[in-house]
Amino acid sequence: MVTKEVDSRSAKEGDRFKLRVNSPVVANGIVVVPVGATAWGEVTYVNGTGAAGNKGRLAAKLLYIDLPGGPLAISGSQGTEGKANTAGVVIGVFSFGLLGLLMKGGNAHFKAGDILTGYISPQAQATATQ
Repeated sequence: MVTKEVDSRSAKEGDRFKLRVNSPVVANGIVVVPVGATAWGEVTYVNGTGAAGNKGRLAAKLLYIDLPGGPLAISGSQGTEGKANTAGVVIGVFSFGLLGLLMKGGNAHFKAGDILTGYISPQAQATATQ
């Protein structure tokens, strides 16, 4: 789960952000990752809003979970888009002429509380249970 909003306005590729594990990870009947553990993600793609109502885009991948025995690698990725502003551009062109083309679309966000799904490899599960 995302703990603090990440958006296409301020994020840069390579930025890392904190996540919180929101359900336990169980392997062979043993809880290997408890609820509340800290995980980390990384922004892999950012395209901010642009003129003519273009929407922002944002993508991230999951990296690892901090555990007392050391980091546990995870995989998974997700992307999101902002909203296009085509109607606003049309109205802007009628109202302001060509300056209306400068209107931007919405930023893309991973909001606090959004769920990003991650996976632990079978090898990592086996190591974590030992």
